[in-house]
Amino acid sequence: MSIAGIIASVDAEMIYRHILRLEGPKNPIDTPERLNEAADYILSELKEYGLEAKEQTFRVEGFDAPFRNIEGATGEPSGPELLIVSHYDTVRDCPGADDNASGVAVMLEAARVLSRQEGVRNIRFVSFTLEENNPALLLKRRRVAQSLGLVDEHQRYVSMHANDMMKKIDDMWSEGWDLGKDIDTIFSEAYERLGPELNEGERECVQRLGELYKGISAVSSPGKTGLVGSNFWVEQAVRNKRQLLGTVCLDAVGYISKKDHSQTLPRGMDASMFETHNVKSIFVGDFLACIGDAKSGRLVESFCNQCRTEAISLPYACLLVPFSYEEIAQRMSNLIRSDHAPFWRAGIPALFLTDSAEYRNPYYHTQADTIEKLDFDFLAKICKAISGMAIDLPST
Repeated sequence: MSIAGIIASVDAEMIYRHILRLEGPKNPIDTPERLNEAADYILSELKEYGLEAKEQTFRVEGFDAPFRNIEGATGEPSGPELLIVSHYDTVRDCPGADDNASGVAVMLEAARVLSRQEGVRNIRFVSFTLEENNPALLLKRRRVAQSLGLVDEHQRYVSMHANDMMKKIDDMWSEGWDLGKDIDTIFSEAYERLGPELNEGERECVQRLGELYKGISAVSSPGKTGLVGSNFWVEQAVRNKRQLLGTVCLDAVGYISKKDHSQTLPRGMDASMFETHNVKSIFVGDFLACIGDAKSGRLVESFCNQCRTEAISLPYACLLVPFSYEEIAQRMSNLIRSDHAPFWRAGIPALFLTDSAEYRNPYYHTQADTIEKLDFDFLAKICKAISGMAIDLPST
């Protein structure tokens, strides 16, 4: 089996076609039909490649509709599985070309390429739903604002004052979350600091939202505020004692910029923390971020080895965090925002690949997250590196 032959068969046109097909809002509350269409498409593609494809159906307490993780397996059925994963849902009104049709597309192309090979290891491709939000919790939050007359039927704040106050609360939430504070503390501080500026309806909204999120911390958030599909999958895998070699998580991997200062870093992180390859400046967003926890060194090393080959030459900035899941959640909570987090929490090695989302992409979670913004040569290189890694990664 030739790794060179495998990576040469990666087709950027196929990646483009997948993103073109998947682009569009896919939200469980606002566009559930598009969410289901995306699941059907991923399932049909995996079946077309000859994979043993299936749905994993589950329900969310407080929400009527069922949800589906989609997966397909190829290679030798014996031995621990290597997982290559993505998520296919989006936030409200966001086409999600980068977040996360790009990740799904790279996953599907890797599945196509690797399914054609004889004698490959046991590889499972999984696309999760409900990465972005817990729909039951989000629906309750919307109903609180609606019941108090703060938003209209399109979820727009009906006054500039309400819009400004809730933006301040969101900013305080983001800052507090970065600092490892639990949600109870964040809402308590928001109420104390902004109380004099809030009108009666806004004050009650803050109190009720605090009650809604009571007891949730960064450590416990996967499966509660988001990452619902991946958390369910991991819980089932642990319960069934599945043997997993490790996980490669693709989330928002298609946007690059060669402009100075196009890349920023989360609070508490600096350039010296990263090992880089072919990166002139950590503040120019033309590289892939590769992040692993204390147990994921072998995955990180294998992937980066592929990136450095002449045939791929993919610039990267690598961060191997030498902490446990709990420490990462408390000290660097921005690193547990995607579907690798439930794997880390379960002690399963996982590599998180991303373009860093809002720390680079100005269109993140907006209506402008569209296909023409993406770099398909960059996406093809990521797919090549993953495909090469899938073959080259040591089993022990």
